[in-house]
Amino acid sequence: MSARKAGGSKRKKAPEGRVLDLEQILGKKKEVPAPRGHCSGFVAIIGRPNVGKSTLLNRFLGQKLAIVTHKAGTTRRRLLGVHTRPKAQAVFFDTPGLERPASKLGHFLLEEVKAACAGADLVLFMTDGHAEEGDLQALALIEQSQAPVFLVLNKVDRFKDKRGLLPLLERYSKAGRYEELFPVSALKGENVDKLLDALCQRLPKGPRYFPEGTLTDAPEAMVAAEFIREQVYRQLHQEVPYAAAVKVIEMERDPATGRLRVEAEIYVERESQRGIVVGKGGERIKSLGTAARGEIERRLGEKIFLGLQVRVRPNWRQREAALEELGYGTEER
Repeated sequence: MSARKAGGSKRKKAPEGRVLDLEQILGKKKEVPAPRGHCSGFVAIIGRPNVGKSTLLNRFLGQKLAIVTHKAGTTRRRLLGVHTRPKAQAVFFDTPGLERPASKLGHFLLEEVKAACAGADLVLFMTDGHAEEGDLQALALIEQSQAPVFLVLNKVDRFKDKRGLLPLLERYSKAGRYEELFPVSALKGENVDKLLDALCQRLPKGPRYFPEGTLTDAPEAMVAAEFIREQVYRQLHQEVPYAAAVKVIEMERDPATGRLRVEAEIYVERESQRGIVVGKGGERIKSLGTAARGEIERRLGEKIFLGLQVRVRPNWRQREAALEELGYGTEER
């Protein structure tokens, strides 16, 4: 891992990191032959911040795709994950946490949720039951969807007496138009298989949109950037993670060694935050890079070289031009 400064060598631009809209996905994908009676569809996972949406997606897929931390607001993009069975294919959208936007970035996050719900065949509304009023406000933030909705009550492993779930489930069942209610523990896998079976059975008859073995259509550059940002969230505290963004600027194979080279930049809003990310003697950025490199290597299945830079973009969360530069723009919507 390297934290060297960018030199004068010409760099190859990394692949664009935007996630396609549903219409773009359907327009670009050629249907894959599927068995007679095959079911398929798009499933949006929505809910307030930090209720376990990304953990549930990873559990559905059987491996880590979405980054996960204990801090609210970790997810910033819709992330597509594909679960394929012999006679069904569920295409999931993990989404940012639903909350009223306080910045231009916040408005982008809300639009990501709306875009995921707009063409969904099924919506999973996820909660941990700790803020019932907040859940009602979260539901009011999205446009009315015609898709069926499953309520997913997460983190039930925290209940020592499962009888305590019954009044909570009853209150939620009266507050929304849920077709089914599922108490689960995404972290421990409790009842997740039953939820997955039920949603696959609820999908409409349809083609296979992705070949068997496909996990996601997210560009590798975007996945790498997310794993780097995950370490910023895990290793740094206070305002720094929320003021940080990551962009992969180069991703190419070294012809001499054959190793994939990934060059990325971490953006913060103030010079003091830059100092925190770099750390004394560069120790913090070295730690971030080492941990992120391991995650990227596991995802890609090969050894890589990772170079990191830290740059200051003042007030980037409120500047449309900066949001576009960092991949949080809406120009392609």
